[in-house]
Amino acid sequence: MYQCNRTLLFTLLLLMIVVVLILTFYYNSETEELGNVVLLDNVDYDQQPQSYLDHDRLFDLRLRYDVSGENCAIGTPLFAVILVTSYFGNVETRSAIRRAFPKDSLRDLNATFVFLLGRKSDDMFVKQDAVLDEAHRFGDILQGNFREAYRNLTYKHLMGLKWASERCANAEYVVKMDDDIVVNLPEILKVLRNVKLPQKLLAGYILKDMEPKREKANKWFVTEDEYRDKVYPTFLSGWFYVTNPKTSRSLVRAVRGEKYFWIDDTFITGILARKVKIKHYNLGDYFTVHPEFLRCCMSDVSKLSVGCEVMIGPNGGDANLFFEFNRALGKCWKSGSCKKRDLPLNRTCVAERVVNLGRGTSVIEDYKLS
Repeated sequence: MYQCNRTLLFTLLLLMIVVVLILTFYYNSETEELGNVVLLDNVDYDQQPQSYLDHDRLFDLRLRYDVSGENCAIGTPLFAVILVTSYFGNVETRSAIRRAFPKDSLRDLNATFVFLLGRKSDDMFVKQDAVLDEAHRFGDILQGNFREAYRNLTYKHLMGLKWASERCANAEYVVKMDDDIVVNLPEILKVLRNVKLPQKLLAGYILKDMEPKREKANKWFVTEDEYRDKVYPTFLSGWFYVTNPKTSRSLVRAVRGEKYFWIDDTFITGILARKVKIKHYNLGDYFTVHPEFLRCCMSDVSKLSVGCEVMIGPNGGDANLFFEFNRALGKCWKSGSCKKRDLPLNRTCVAERVVNLGRGTSVIEDYKLS
């Protein structure tokens, strides 16, 4: 009888431990998934500190900054806060941007970088602990509580605009760029200092009369349920554009009542901009779509001391090109000794086309033709 009671007690104790473990696991992992977005609605926001309370919903997401970059100095006018849309694992690219413009260089330019990230639990190269360490070392990471995914770029983009409008309201400009492009930052900031721009501001590479892609094989395939009209409103390339805190705030507020659309530059600088009646200012003359042109500029500066009219372009898969380009062009903006180019770059540039396939291993195999 005594042995039976001991067995019963042991069984009940074991059952209680199992139940506690299950409840603990359930509580810690309770999430609601909508598409590619992970919502953390088990959080009691009313009981959280102020840092949780100043974030409104973005569509179906109760946005929270898991990691927040350093706020812009209160009372100190900042010329530009630069929001860089960056993939979680792109440590090399972020490093190249920081090496091109370390803290002292940014102080001279009166600018600051903020890298925008989502969550990623399964990246084979970078873990969350590494991102937290990066954030601690540099103070320039802003990470939201949504999954790092291509179709979540609209959340990431809006998160950056919202953060800048709240935490950097004293900045004159908000610059949004992708981390896979190259920008001659001193020269583009000089342009902004010397041009008169409207208060309702969206300036960049203007795209007009663009039609939704209806072929399923296309990377930009959009269903009619996602977007019904035959033509997108005029918008700016998400590579690089310029706005300001006031306009950023109005764009974020315009989200209310809108349906989520995953092509972020089209949605934010097109659909939302049309809603709040913002006209676009053209900076297209400073763009190139060819990374080879950037390399020609680097060569011409080195050999001929000739300046470069191109200020923005793709890195062609070379994570270090941002650093190399700005280091080469630094000769011009630091000394002011570079000559003006006689002929346009597209008539003088002769460069080898370089294709960088990024990380990974090539696979060669036979393919049977039917």
